Amino acid sequence: MAEIQQMTGFQSPCTEYAEDDLLLDQRFVTDKPAMVFVRAKNAYPMYQIQKEDILLVHKGQQPKSNQVVVAVVSDNFVIAKFQWVNGQGFLMPFNKRIGDVENGDDFIWGIVASVHRNTRI
Repeated sequence: MAEIQQMTGFQSPCTEYAEDDLLLDQRFVTDKPAMVFVRAKNAYPMYQIQKEDILLVHKGQQPKSNQVVVAVVSDNFVIAKFQWVNGQGFLMPFNKRIGDVENGDDFIWGIVASVHRNTRI
């Protein structure tokens, strides 16, 4: 038995402006295997990061100067700005050199790609 389609009324004039659903993982995650979401346990107001913000961290790239990074320093995760000075990497404002032979336990864990915040009150 054939289906009968019945047209009732006019098509909405807005249908030509309709957009696909916004999927945040497609918008922000550019390198899926190398990117992870983490939650900030402390506030870092100098980088506009508040406590409980969700950070998208890219773990597969080398940091460039002035990028905000997540680093492991003395077995603790910290968020700091990375800076190249005379060919050596430093975490600012800690003035902590990263990659020294003596400080082999300290390293850049990833680059902060984006910050996401729940703005509901």
